[in-house]
Amino acid sequence: MTLEPAADRHMRRPRRWPLIVMILTAVGAVGAVHSPLMAVDTVEVAGAIRSEVRQIVDATGVGPGALLLWINAGAIEEAAAADPWVADVRVDRIWPNRVIVEVIEHQAVAWIEGVQGWMLVSRDGTVLERAEEPGSGLLLAELAFPDRLPGDRPVDPAWHEVVQMALVLSDDIGGTLHLEMRGAEMWTSAFGYAVRLGHPIDLADKGRTLRALLAEEIPQGAIIDVSSPVRPAIIPLESQVAVETSSSEG
Repeated sequence: MTLEPAADRHMRRPRRWPLIVMILTAVGAVGAVHSPLMAVDTVEVAGAIRSEVRQIVDATGVGPGALLLWINAGAIEEAAAADPWVADVRVDRIWPNRVIVEVIEHQAVAWIEGVQGWMLVSRDGTVLERAEEPGSGLLLAELAFPDRLPGDRPVDPAWHEVVQMALVLSDDIGGTLHLEMRGAEMWTSAFGYAVRLGHPIDLADKGRTLRALLAEEIPQGAIIDVSSPVRPAIIPLESQVAVETSSSEG
């Protein structure tokens, strides 16, 4: 019998070491991921003032001890975005043990009346919350819109006209205005002057015109008429009977 050369036998021997090393490496990686060193010990929520994002994050199970690898940032963002106050949210996993949730909240600009109460509305027209009575410091629109739930964003053009006017006047005048309908026309009062707004259209332009007129010297008791924002008028006291008559007839 002829023996095979030792060198040839060595070449045909299965090489198991590379496979063993790969298995051990994979096992080690899995062990590291499940190690307490990869567990969350800090959850930071920034920017949540009116929203309940902290409670929402806690409800998803993200907290101290959760494994960072298995945290689904997209699912947390989707859950947080369901809060009516949340305009935008971002969740970051910071290795090895931190989760940061950054929230941008809506800015409230007006209280709009519904059938059964008031709705706090953001600058993009989203209903943020409901209340029996409106708060202070924002434009009030007593126009009896249909009731909406928090999170709704109506498509009604008149709704967004009110929001646009609130935005134009939000810094100093808006919080003093109380819009109401008299017949088919909208009226308000600004710094003691009655203001005729006419039909609820072009309210942003009417707001800008109103701001400009209020910077002028206006006679006591006069009516500010911005029903046509490109042709505004200051109506003195002695001429107001005709204006009120035409308004009631409209």
